[in-house]
Amino acid sequence: MKKLFILSFLLIFQFGISQNISEKSLLWEISGKNLEKPSYLYGTIHIACQGDVLMTDELQSAFDKTEILALEADMSDPGLQSKMFQISFANDGKKMSDRLSPEVVTKLDSLFKPKLGAGFAAFEMLSPQVFLAQISLLGLDCPMDLGYDMIFMNLAKDEGKEIVGLESIDTQIDALFSQSNEDAATAIAYLAENLDELKSETSKMLKLYKEKDVQGLYEMTKESFEDPKYPQSDIKVFLDDRNISWIPVIEKLIAEKPTFIAVGAAHLAGENGVINLLKNRGYTLKPLQ
Repeated sequence: MKKLFILSFLLIFQFGISQNISEKSLLWEISGKNLEKPSYLYGTIHIACQGDVLMTDELQSAFDKTEILALEADMSDPGLQSKMFQISFANDGKKMSDRLSPEVVTKLDSLFKPKLGAGFAAFEMLSPQVFLAQISLLGLDCPMDLGYDMIFMNLAKDEGKEIVGLESIDTQIDALFSQSNEDAATAIAYLAENLDELKSETSKMLKLYKEKDVQGLYEMTKESFEDPKYPQSDIKVFLDDRNISWIPVIEKLIAEKPTFIAVGAAHLAGENGVINLLKNRGYTLKPLQ
């Protein structure tokens, strides 16, 4: 099963043979097209094992050369936490135990307690999509660390950099909830009975990320969207449409000031990936190894 890490808000990717990215790099310099100074594009991961999220000298150097931090959405927005809290709960009055068999509920309860510190009942009122994101955490066979987004945001705040979002939080929410309640429940039941598969796929994804293989990450995610036993939303909605909508925003930002752009690594590769879309607009994208 190859669909497992679309689950956490945030990891994530359409495939074009002629647009394959052979370079192994998460950090890319954006130059050309009369830019006075280069900007930088970085592929992030939203969950990771402790110790794997590091600010290397190369990454710090690129970050220090910029004046704006652009994330998928502005995580410094004071209204973000309230909005995320509101959408976390089911809006149809159903509990998760109403959507799943008693056997699956019992199985999840036994899985949640040691890993998440609370049993199934603590998550009863979550929306199926958010509940699914919680289950994805079970794939980590290590203590969890937050991804790069929070590190970059905290650094930007400390250094007085402007923080902007490439899209609104509402757009991210729409992408998350493009998966139906029924499909999410089907995926939850599958994962409950196939935890070893979830762990294997999560391990493979983390390995590709450590290897900086954005093409491999993209292909793995594309396969996951095509897996019939694990229904989810349309990759066009989840990745392509969002990538395309970001390009005018990115162009405006990098024309004004050098910008550090940090988005999920799955958004980088593919025919409609950010790297290819920027190249098509006349920019030079140079991998920084």
